[in-house]
Amino acid sequence: MTATNARRAPSRRTAMGALLGVAMGMANALGYLVVMLLSRPLGPGEFGGYTALSTYGVLLAIPAGVFQVVVARRLSGDDPEQPTSAVRPALFTGAGCFAVTVALSPALTGWFHLPSLWAPVLLGGMLVPMTLTGCFQGILLGRGRLRALSLLYLVNAVSRVIAAAACAVVGADVTAVFAAMLLAGMIAAAYGAALCWTDLVRLPRTARLARELLRSNSTLAAYVALTNVDMLLARHFLSAHDSGGYALASTFARAMCWGTQFVALIIVPRMQGSRPTRTLLRASAVVAVIGIVGFAVVAMSPRTWITVAGGADYGSFGHLALLCVALGVGWALAQVWLFSEMGSDTGLLGNLTWAVIVVEVVAIAGVWHDSPTQIVLVCLAGALVVALSGLLRVVVRHQATAIADDSVIVTADSPRA
Repeated sequence: MTATNARRAPSRRTAMGALLGVAMGMANALGYLVVMLLSRPLGPGEFGGYTALSTYGVLLAIPAGVFQVVVARRLSGDDPEQPTSAVRPALFTGAGCFAVTVALSPALTGWFHLPSLWAPVLLGGMLVPMTLTGCFQGILLGRGRLRALSLLYLVNAVSRVIAAAACAVVGADVTAVFAAMLLAGMIAAAYGAALCWTDLVRLPRTARLARELLRSNSTLAAYVALTNVDMLLARHFLSAHDSGGYALASTFARAMCWGTQFVALIIVPRMQGSRPTRTLLRASAVVAVIGIVGFAVVAMSPRTWITVAGGADYGSFGHLALLCVALGVGWALAQVWLFSEMGSDTGLLGNLTWAVIVVEVVAIAGVWHDSPTQIVLVCLAGALVVALSGLLRVVVRHQATAIADDSVIVTADSPRA
């Protein structure tokens, strides 16, 4: 590599990272558009069933995110482990989730008051292309093809918007909506396969992944629980009015997580590089800066922002929206450290996160549940514990490595007997 190319490489990586951030931001915005398109034609009753079943789907979609991280880790750096597309275990995992959902479809239909058994069956079918798409995203991320990865995120989001718009036009019910979303997922998976075709042909379709998948699934599940347990507790302990305000205000926290997720994804393949500590510190700094900007924007007029989001009935929750932005920054920082742990195939921070979740639940259920503010503050403290623990662990490990390197130098420079 020439000196000019060496100087251009960091700039190109930064530009591609920014492109991925914009693409993921647009994909998240299109996700909100899907909700807007479906909420009115379905009506409150059916839309509630759609949301409940979709939440169940989010839990079973965790392996898709794990396959993305594991495949990217295997394809990046000088990892001695076997590179793989992981298509075969992903296919088996998606099929297993589908079988579980089909078996549970009578119970799910009753629990969520769905009009037909076919709704959960179709949702289960979505998990197969979704898990395969996770592999394709991992291949693109591991190969550093961030432009192609950005396109895949957008194709996935746009196909869902088109499906939702078609359902809104024809007045589809919940079952038809999930049929349309299954078709959208298949289109995204087909596009991902086309982008990755060369690697899919050359790479082994399987490898020994059980230990990595189990550990990473636990870590990602811990993050999902960390960012969702507050809503369940708020719904249980607060009044209907306060829990509704909390639900809207908490979207400000989740928007902060989703808006910075591209940073967490970019660092996964770089954890195999020679300077992971610097990568992590820079990523945390980027997230912190984005968080500060977001907090400053909302702080200008919190009441206005939440009124724009939900209407005048939510105006009194403006201060809560601002607190939720701070909570979202804490979650986003924790996200960076947890994704870095999946990228380096370790599980200590994930285990700590589960412990933090238990403490949060006990603290809120036992004492601090009298107001939305108390719940936010408890969850913010938990998020900061995870984030600061990740920072402390990396700093200590970096210092230990530096001391070890110095010891080697001193030994090498010592006169021989």
